[in-house]
Amino acid sequence: MTTAPVPAAIPAGRPKKAVLIKNATLVDPCEETMADSVQDILILDDAIAAVQPGLDRLAQEHHAQVIDGGRWLALPGLVNAHYHSHDVLLKGRFDVMSLEKWAFRALPRFFPPRSDQELRLRTLVGAAECLRSGITTVQDMLSLWPLTAHQAQVVRQAYLDSGLRVVLGIQMADVGPLDTIPFFAQGLDDSTRELAKGPAAPADMPDPMAELQSILRDSPAGQGDLLTWAVCPSSPERCSRELLTTMRDIALEHGLRLFSHIAISRLEAVAAQQIFAQWGGSPVRYLQSMEVLGPHLTLAHGVWLNADDRRILAETGTRMVLNPMSNLKTRNGIAQFQGYRQDGIHFGLGCDNCSCSDAQNMFQAMKFATLLSGVNSHVDNGLTAREAIHAATMGGARALGMEDRIGRIWPGYRADITFIDKDDLVYKPLNNLKRQLVYGEGGRGVDSVMVAGRFLVREGRLQGIDQAALEAELLSLMPVLQRDADAAEARARALDDVIAQVEQRCMGMPVGMQRMACDAAEPDACRINR
Repeated sequence: MTTAPVPAAIPAGRPKKAVLIKNATLVDPCEETMADSVQDILILDDAIAAVQPGLDRLAQEHHAQVIDGGRWLALPGLVNAHYHSHDVLLKGRFDVMSLEKWAFRALPRFFPPRSDQELRLRTLVGAAECLRSGITTVQDMLSLWPLTAHQAQVVRQAYLDSGLRVVLGIQMADVGPLDTIPFFAQGLDDSTRELAKGPAAPADMPDPMAELQSILRDSPAGQGDLLTWAVCPSSPERCSRELLTTMRDIALEHGLRLFSHIAISRLEAVAAQQIFAQWGGSPVRYLQSMEVLGPHLTLAHGVWLNADDRRILAETGTRMVLNPMSNLKTRNGIAQFQGYRQDGIHFGLGCDNCSCSDAQNMFQAMKFATLLSGVNSHVDNGLTAREAIHAATMGGARALGMEDRIGRIWPGYRADITFIDKDDLVYKPLNNLKRQLVYGEGGRGVDSVMVAGRFLVREGRLQGIDQAALEAELLSLMPVLQRDADAAEARARALDDVIAQVEQRCMGMPVGMQRMACDAAEPDACRINR
């Protein structure tokens, strides 16, 4: 164990606010630096200034508020590196089903336009849940139907009011399921084909690209802002070459990161053989040909990528977020955690949609990542608890292009810290801090949460969001959403049989890899039971 003092990073000038956390047990994702040792943490304004024992004199010089952290584990603020706020209010509506069936029931494209009130409310509810479970940063790939600059500003303001750190990206696509789900269109008649297209676009719907440009032009993020923008083409197969090129160029123009999905389900792997035939059936090689890959791009899921795809991602420095919970609930398969690790891709973790993981809880994500990686092979080479914590903090920060600002409790980094009550029975007896955090903690122990030096959760209570007011507002709003969700469910059920037939057919088609939880010696175990 190393307990050497960490050098101070004291800014010039007197801070407006100073806080000293005394005697907290530091959880550091890097074993080689400071492994689970008792430290003082001095915070000046929004940044960590010093981490070492005995900072009382320095704190006095800055007139710091002193807080006894003796019962706290100080964990770098958790980074939910892949999230969608648009279905926060649909949590709990669905049991396990395929990604393709779920999409028709949950995505905004299959709902009528939503009110400003609903957008604001769902954003705040999602932010509140994240904060209460120790998440300090999210990357929100937001879908709005239709996309308007006005409603994007409604979401932006809700996030600013919440205090959460956010990378907010507007997700766009122009290719629908009739052209992306293999064999789907040929199984539909005229009426079901119309259902698959979704409700007709509003007659006065503005041009999405013009709205995106307006959003980025009128509300640019400044240095140190808690909310920054990103550009989010939905996925390679759901975006035309023209749309993908335009979004790439917009990101370059504004100096923004790109976020996208890739290779989520087995059906997508089958479709890729046709859609990306010119590139060997590889969406990664397709993106490489479009000059999209690189450190400025972060891809989510990557379940159905092979070793060659991973090699290209590693060589180009493209970043990755894995989403174990949603991949289980939508029957996508198990990502190659060890393969990404061995290829030097230091991935982040995400909780994904609220209706296909149902919890914005990074403790669950860490636990699933370690346990699933343990059944990826027949040897003990799964992720360790420390590696899972690294993925949920430093790995997530890197996936968001913020590795120099968040993800560590370290001088010069932003003061984004999750404080866990180590008096909780999960830690009695305390045999191994990191293992008990990953395998035992479920979020109950989250006592306080700080973002940019400001406590947003204190002793288990939200400080900047009125939870009671949100709950009261939900009572009046939910009947409308439930009515629209029931209508989307009814339309989706009319497509279920065709999707099931497509799944059965695709299961019999080789894609050169196995990502489902079955033994290759017993292929019948992978077949869909009807």
